[in-house]
This record gives sequence, structure tokens and C-alpha cells, in this order.
Amino acid sequence: MTKIHFRPYTPNQTLLFPQRIDENIAENDPVRIINAVVDSLNLDCFKKLYKETGRCAYHPKMMLKVIIYAYMNNIYSCRRIEKLLLRDIHFIWLAGYEKPDFITINRFRNRVKDEIGNVFTQLVLILAEKGFVSLDVEYIDGTKIESKANKYTFVWRKTVEKNRARLMGKIRALLEQVDEAIAQDKSAESPAVEFTPAQLTEIVDELKHSLAQAPEAKDKEGKKALREKKKQVKDLEARRDKLAEYDKHLETLGERNSYSKTDPDATFMRMKEDAMNNGQTKPGYNLQIGTENQFITDFGLFHNPTDTLTLIPFYESFRSRFGRLPSAGVADSGYGSEENYRFMEENGMEAFVKYNFFHKEQRPRYKPDPFHQDSFHYNEAEDYYVCPMGQHLTRIGIRRSTTASGYVTESARYRAQRCTGCPLRGSCYKSKSDRRTIEVNHRLNAYKRQARERLLSEEGIRHRGRRCIEPEAVFGQMKYDMAY
Repeated sequence: MTKIHFRPYTPNQTLLFPQRIDENIAENDPVRIINAVVDSLNLDCFKKLYKETGRCAYHPKMMLKVIIYAYMNNIYSCRRIEKLLLRDIHFIWLAGYEKPDFITINRFRNRVKDEIGNVFTQLVLILAEKGFVSLDVEYIDGTKIESKANKYTFVWRKTVEKNRARLMGKIRALLEQVDEAIAQDKSAESPAVEFTPAQLTEIVDELKHSLAQAPEAKDKEGKKALREKKKQVKDLEARRDKLAEYDKHLETLGERNSYSKTDPDATFMRMKEDAMNNGQTKPGYNLQIGTENQFITDFGLFHNPTDTLTLIPFYESFRSRFGRLPSAGVADSGYGSEENYRFMEENGMEAFVKYNFFHKEQRPRYKPDPFHQDSFHYNEAEDYYVCPMGQHLTRIGIRRSTTASGYVTESARYRAQRCTGCPLRGSCYKSKSDRRTIEVNHRLNAYKRQARERLLSEEGIRHRGRRCIEPEAVFGQMKYDMAY
């Protein structure tokens, strides 16, 4: 009978693993790319984060490699990374068999979080050096990323301001009831002067000192009056604490209208995923990215839910990273505003940025509304418009308005001579006024004409087709791979 043979099995042998652990790691494995790229980075900026004395720290390059590779694989738990440094061959090779614990890993990533932007910039410059990106064109888009915060922990600016004003009135009324001189002096101040928690603390301390120095009441009325004063002081303390809470809310809000208590950096905004179809707001971030050849060349998180006010800060971020601006910017209609067009023009950039009605104008069956002010004939030499009935709308003034970022826009106002009795009156406008008035932003219209010419050119058509597969595809990969 033939004897059965097995391969030797000795789990307790001295040389269980090969001398080179990377023999079992494929040559094209992403872990090798992480290793090579981080080795090429200049991490001198990390040295200032360490002390010269004390125990020798783990090498920052090793720690950075481990964290980047873990994040690449959707691993964010420090405890899980600690386990993988003992179990996973890729992590063991990447760390050189160093075994930092979860506290060290968490401390490192908190320590270097302000320097990660510099690491990202170096990575993009490496891509530019290798020819993967040119940094001459920027395809920009934004998406909303929902926070992991509780959706019912919202703080609204209007509510805080209303409740704070109501509380201030209660504080004044309470101080008027207190008969000590210090409280009377404070409550007699002008209503325009608001109290601060520090001022109320001084009043409370002086009232407590006054009560401590007062003689002991012997009769029933005196004891009742003393209890009433102590209750007033206690109420004043409670309202002081509430005022401090409201002030802290306003400080956290900054220029925002809302934030989440469990994630103060998140702002409540409407998301595309609305299960209840009721426009419910959720805590989140407006993530803006710029891409080229599907490589992210810049990114930014904004509290503003709309994209219009994010373009200029985003380009300023690009300039601070690379010392210059791209020669061309490509974006959708959410970024088409006078302020953004002007910024790009003044900085020598070609704006391939759509405006709100661009797609509608390109439809084969599109017919402009003859009664819309954009369809009126404009006599530039004499500065007047002509309505469909041939009546002149003459200029009567200028209306200025300020955007949320502080940019001032100017719109010229034109008014017809007389619309009473016009047979087209019902189709022309719905206002009860006897004369139609229109407002025209000439500068914005000029920018729109320039944008239309660029977008319809051969280069513009190429950029428009490219934009659909640039940032939007990157967002799709991020949300799918990272389970956002």
C-alpha cells in the first residue's frame, strides 16, 4: 500500500517567516506606491512638532505612511490600525515592524493635521513634475458631504439672537427689582448698553457680599425679605449662565446661520438625498475640489451651501499653494456671477464658466420670451431700451446691492413713458404700476456674452465635455470607495 506524504508542518519553528517579508507583496501593490511617494516628500516641517528632549519618537515618515495607507483602505480607527501593525503583512512591512499603540497613532495624526496641507501640495507638485498634471486648467465642482453628527442637534442664529434679546430684557427687569445700589446703578444704564457675563458676575459677587454683611433678620418680614433677595441673586446667576451659553453659540456660529452641537464645524444645509421629500436640512459640508486628469489638485471645505461664494476663496487657496493661478477655469452655472467673472478677468484667467440660462439657450426648440428684458433692443449710444410696442424705456437711476461677500453690484433702472392702454400690457408685465420698470446689470451681461463666446468655441466645447468626467467622476469614486 502506497504511503501518503504531506509537506512538513512545524508552526513553532525559529525561522517561520522569510528573511525579506516584502517577498510576498506584489510589485504593483499600492503599498509600494505609498512607500515610494512618502519617501520622496520633504517632511522638515514636521520636526518643529517634536521636542529635542525625552524619549525618541517614532519616525514621522513611517507614521505618515501607515496612516495614509490605512485611510486608503477605509480604516480610520486607531485601535484597528494598531492590530493591523501586528497582523497584516503590508502594514508590518510599511512600518518596518515598528509597533506604535493606538494612543501614539491618534496623538500623531492630531499633531500633524495642520501640516497635511503641505504634504498634499508636495504630492500635486510631484504629479506636475512627472507630467500627470499641468496646473494650467482647473475643473471645479462641489458636493455636499453629510456629517456623522446627530441631525437634531441644531443651533440656529435667529433663534439664539431672539432668545438672547428676550433674556437681556429679563435681566434688566430683575436688576430693577434688586434694591442694592450696585444693581440699581447697572440697571439704570442706557438700554443700548448690553450686559456681559463678566459684568453680571461682578454684580452677583457684590450682591452676595452685601447679603453676607447684612445683619441677621429677627422678625418674620425680615427673613422673608432676605429669602427674596437670595432668590433674586440665584435667578441672576442662572440668567448669567444662560447669557454665557448664548454668547458661546454666537461665537461658534461666526458668520454662519447654523451649526450642530455634536459637530460644531458642520452647517445645516439641504442635501440631494431627502428621504422625506420635505426639504429637511442636515448637518454637512460643502466640499469643493479642482481636478485635472482626474487628479485632485486642490480642495476646500466651506460652510456656505451654495457654490457662488466659494470660487474666489478656492482660487486664493490654489494661489497660496502653488504661487500662481491657473490660466483657465472651468465650472458649471452655479459659479456664474459678476463677482466671479470679474475676479477671473482681473487675474488674467479664461473663464469657461456657465451662467444660469446657458443650457436653456442651447436647446434646439428654445425661443426667447419677447417680453423679457433681455429681448428688448438696447440703444447703447443713447442708453435706452425699446419694448415690443416700440416705446422707449429711459434711464432713471442706478440701484446698488451688496452680496454676502461684500461685493457691490450696480444695476441701471429704466422706465417706460406710459403703458396704460397698451394692447400688450397683460403679456408684458404683471405689476399694478402704470409703467414698466426694468433693472439691467450691464457689466454682468457683458461677462455673459464673453462666457457664451468662450463656451461655444472649439476649446470651450472640449472643456465642457471634459468637465463632466473630471470632478464629477472623482466625486463618484470618493463617495463609493469611502462609503460617503
